[in-house]
Amino acid sequence: MDVSGLHVLIDPARVPPSRLATFVPAIARAGARVVQIRIKEGSARAALAYGTEVLRWARPAGLLVVVDDRVDWALALGADGVHVGQEDMPVRDVRRIAPGLLVGASAGTSDELAAALADGPDYVGIGPVFRTGSKADAGDPLGPEGLHRLSAEAGPVPVVAIGGIRPDNAAAVWATGVAGIAVIAAVAEAADPASAVRALLHARNRA
Repeated sequence: MDVSGLHVLIDPARVPPSRLATFVPAIARAGARVVQIRIKEGSARAALAYGTEVLRWARPAGLLVVVDDRVDWALALGADGVHVGQEDMPVRDVRRIAPGLLVGASAGTSDELAAALADGPDYVGIGPVFRTGSKADAGDPLGPEGLHRLSAEAGPVPVVAIGGIRPDNAAAVWATGVAGIAVIAAVAEAADPASAVRALLHARNRA
C-alpha cells in the first residue's frame, strides 16, 4: 500500500462524528491519501463506533485508514493499518498477530529510528519537525535539517514527517524528500479542511 502524500490525523474532539460525512470525502477529493484515527481517551466502544463511521466514508472515497497505537482496534475495524509509537506494541509483535496490516512506526532520534527499522515497518513517521501542541510528550523539534538527516538514515523505507506542519512551512518539509507529511491541527482545525489539504499539497510543488 502506498503511504506517500498527505496523512490527516483526526479524533472525535476535532472532527466529531457529525462532521465525518462531509469532512472525510472533502479531504479525499482535495488529495489526501491517508486518514489516521487518533483516540487517546474514552471507551473502546466509543472509539470503535467512531472508527466505524470513519471507515463508512473513507472506503468509498479511496482513503487508506490507519489506527494510531491500537492494533486490536485496527483489527476489529478492518482498517488498513496501524501506527505504533515508542511505548506501543513493537512492530515485530504487530506482524505476528496482524500480518495483513500496514505498519508504521514513530521515531524522533537516530537510536529510535534504528530500533524501528530493525523490526521492518512499512514506513516510519519522523518528528516532530516543528514545535507542536497536538502531542504533549513530543520531543524537541528536529527542523528540516534534522528531518533530512534522519530520512537519509531510513534508507529505502518511506518517511512520513509529522509535527507542527502547516501550509506556510510545508514546502521546507517536502524539500527534504520525504514520501509524505502527516498533520493534525492544520487540517482538522481548519475552517476549510479541503483548502488546507490543497495548500499542503501545493507546497510540494514549490519545494
